[in-house]
Amino acid sequence: MSNRFETEVKRINGYLKEVVTFFDSSGRPISQVINPIMVELKPRDILQIFAGSFLVASPLSFTEEIWQLSISLNKYNVYALGLLSLVISALFIYLNFYRYRIKGHFLNFIKRILATYFISASSVILLLLLIDKFPVMETPFVALKRVIIIGFPTIFGAIISDYLK
Repeated sequence: MSNRFETEVKRINGYLKEVVTFFDSSGRPISQVINPIMVELKPRDILQIFAGSFLVASPLSFTEEIWQLSISLNKYNVYALGLLSLVISALFIYLNFYRYRIKGHFLNFIKRILATYFISASSVILLLLLIDKFPVMETPFVALKRVIIIGFPTIFGAIISDYLK
């Protein structure tokens, strides 16, 4: 005899949760498992994204190798880095947050991707501005390349910290 179970979505303390109730062979509930459903972008998520991106961006922004790489790296390689980070992060967000739940939450999916990119880029720009290594007025393309190069690993740090609850 195998146990039966029922799944329902409930809002608990303001957050969506999946509540799985297991029943014995007579139909009585024997246990429950509560899993978070991370399809809504809450202020806590935004802070986690910022903390994760800042954590990864901090050491990278202070390295001269990155500053030099942003001058010498071919623009197509920089664009490829940006595109690769977009594809991988969108896949990670989809598979870990929205798989099986994309219906009805597609706008939240797009919002989470855009928020991750905006917050990651903002943290990189803030750090580069603070250390006077964001030459947006003198050489704007170098400044953009620095944001993309440092942003590549920064975005993944942001996603991972958002995923860890």
